Amino acid sequence: MPLLIDIRKLRVINQLIKAGAENAATSLGSLAGVDATVEIKSLSFVEPPDIGAQIGTETVYSASIRLKEPPYGIFLMTFYEETAAEMATLLTGTTVDGEFNQLQQSALQEVCNILTSGFVDGIANTLGTTIDMSTPTLKQACGDELADEMLSHVRVDSVSIVLDSIVDVTDQAEEFKIRLFLIPDPGAFVNLLDHLSVGEIDDDDTEADPVF
Repeated sequence: MPLLIDIRKLRVINQLIKAGAENAATSLGSLAGVDATVEIKSLSFVEPPDIGAQIGTETVYSASIRLKEPPYGIFLMTFYEETAAEMATLLTGTTVDGEFNQLQQSALQEVCNILTSGFVDGIANTLGTTIDMSTPTLKQACGDELADEMLSHVRVDSVSIVLDSIVDVTDQAEEFKIRLFLIPDPGAFVNLLDHLSVGEIDDDDTEADPVF
């Protein structure tokens, strides 16, 4: 049975996403000592079996975490090697020449930690709660391989919220293209939305432009 979401809750989802993006940018800015913003270029809903195709056949970097509290599920971030090199260079001040050295690899892992936890914490803060999560796992794989490994326990009636985003380092000529997948437990997610109204979340808490 497909997951049903009240159309009136789409604005709530939009506000949660904006809050996550803003908090992720703030966290990255604090880590790197720069000003950064996260712009959501597009938002869509796809079924979990289609995630592999969404990621594509090219090998990408990914960082994933499992949410241990509502809405449960998985948060997955993917980006290409060019973006990985740009992020590692930003944090280390050294140019990636071929393979990542140990310092650059550690920096990339830390960026992934900051962006994933920052995004989820931003959603939790807006909801006035906490969302416990696992430590992000950084790896390289193609779309089908990632989907098979990450989504083996995801329910067939789940839905994935897919975000195409740009992390803009405003005081430098850097833009990181990152794709985000939020795949919540369907029952917990619908229950969370059903107990929220648009008025409970202040538009002033977020700065990103609406995506709907």
